[in-house]
Amino acid sequence: MSVDREALLRRLKEAEDILKKVEVPGFDVDVVSSGVVQKLRISTDGRKLVVYVDFRSSDPNCGFCKFINHTLWTTIAKEIKNALINEGFTEVLVVDSASGALLE
Repeated sequence: MSVDREALLRRLKEAEDILKKVEVPGFDVDVVSSGVVQKLRISTDGRKLVVYVDFRSSDPNCGFCKFINHTLWTTIAKEIKNALINEGFTEVLVVDSASGALLE
């Protein structure tokens, strides 16, 4: 099976442009510019995408802060998935780049 690399690169660029419209709740910055999104991985058919995010720095020692951060990361993961699925990706996984944990 031949893979059209140029088409996949265009699709990745499209995904990045979509993610630039997803804002971090409570901040006036998008998930790409803020460094939340670390990298993207796309399937050979261009329909499935894994979005790796930096989750490490958001886990302070206080229990209440952890709850707030969990809620924030859940919201960010949901917004990332919705934005990409609304633009034609059939499956989107949001993964913590440090631990490999799937963010739901």
